Amino acid sequence: MIVLELIDQYRRWEDAGHVRLLTDAAALREVLAAPEGAGPLGLVLLMEGADPVRDADDLPFWVGAGVRVIGPAWGATRYAGGTDAPGPLTGAGRDLVAAMRDLGVTLDLSHLDDAAFDGVMEAPPRLIATHANSRALVPGNCHLTDEMARAVAASGGVIGLVLLSRFLRAGVGDTVRVPPEAVLEHARHYARLVGWEHVGLGSDLDGGFGAEKTPLGIGRYADVPGLLDHLPAEARAGVAGGNWARWLLGALG
Repeated sequence: MIVLELIDQYRRWEDAGHVRLLTDAAALREVLAAPEGAGPLGLVLLMEGADPVRDADDLPFWVGAGVRVIGPAWGATRYAGGTDAPGPLTGAGRDLVAAMRDLGVTLDLSHLDDAAFDGVMEAPPRLIATHANSRALVPGNCHLTDEMARAVAASGGVIGLVLLSRFLRAGVGDTVRVPPEAVLEHARHYARLVGWEHVGLGSDLDGGFGAEKTPLGIGRYADVPGLLDHLPAEARAGVAGGNWARWLLGALG
């Protein structure tokens, strides 16, 4: 199974000292305490699309393998409807969400369809949205409604902003690059709704889209810090990573 092969690769990188898989708060504190640029890169394993999990009884295996966050859907899965594939939580999905809640696995709302979100909220586990812009600004079920954003904040979670131009401005096609201020529009909307402490960078630059589809001036990861210049000074450190670090310390504790 490709997911297990990926985890094995991460373990090999960890053995070589390149990364450290973060499965508890103690490991995270050690990574955060290291001088900038020193020590291994800390990784938290997130499964996007829950199909590798055979059923709810299989979840302890994946927790043991290091997975700490699961997004039940990308498109449709046997657990839930997702982006451009509307649908509710299935019976298996309800069982999986219950198991995630019992085992302390965080649920990533990114890509989850509205009907499936309604099922999750009947008895939610811990919630975040690692890469999801605001549907108040751009239509489509790939984006969060205000209700979803409030649910993340109520859980203590963080929402990560996506740096894909057509996810930042309504009606923009894949041949248009929006100004970086478009990112600020989503950030400010979330901040007005739930507070800056729940806003972070999600980027999704590893999501299969190239520099020609990102905001102007943002073509690679090294360019992302430039976005902070467009944020209020008091919010920059949190959005840059402090909000995610604070959340992780609680989630991995």
